[in-house]
Amino acid sequence: MADTRRDRRRNVDNPERTGSRRPAAWLIIAAAAVSVLSLALGWLQLQSVQRAVGIQLPDTMIGGYDAGYVESVRRLLDAPLVERYQSVHYFWDLVFPVAFAALIILLVRRFGGQTPLRWPFYTVAVLYAAVDIAENLALEAALASPEISSSEVAFASFLTTAKFVLFAAAILAFALSFMLNRTTEPGRD
Repeated sequence: MADTRRDRRRNVDNPERTGSRRPAAWLIIAAAAVSVLSLALGWLQLQSVQRAVGIQLPDTMIGGYDAGYVESVRRLLDAPLVERYQSVHYFWDLVFPVAFAALIILLVRRFGGQTPLRWPFYTVAVLYAAVDIAENLALEAALASPEISSSEVAFASFLTTAKFVLFAAAILAFALSFMLNRTTEPGRD
């Protein structure tokens, strides 16, 4: 117990150790702020498009969708709504997944310690961002094509469902890394 206190005092008194934590804390705060802001603004804009068309947009359907549904959404979108919908895909829904993945990586790095599972946890966050961005591109391609293909929509639908699963998995990865670090911390009985 005395050794643990001495180690903690040594870490607090050592400016190199405490100074290395500050940038990480600011990066975490910045990534969290960008994540929350981009999620909120993107969600509000997506909801305004959804209210205008009167049905749920494919991006928000956890269980997926089919070609007929995407065709009905496309029929309801006029030019200004398409522009607003695309701005969500090409800005807010690009910023959020990247910021969120960075946030999860920074949190796992900061609070997860040296658990050997940190690299798979990082991978889950990066996969989430990649799948979310790929889903946006697949939906845009399906909506822009002259004739909606069932295979294009099936791929976009798969990516939408995978996006939600990976989002939950990224949060779980952080929670697990935090808990694993607390249970394997030296000096704990």
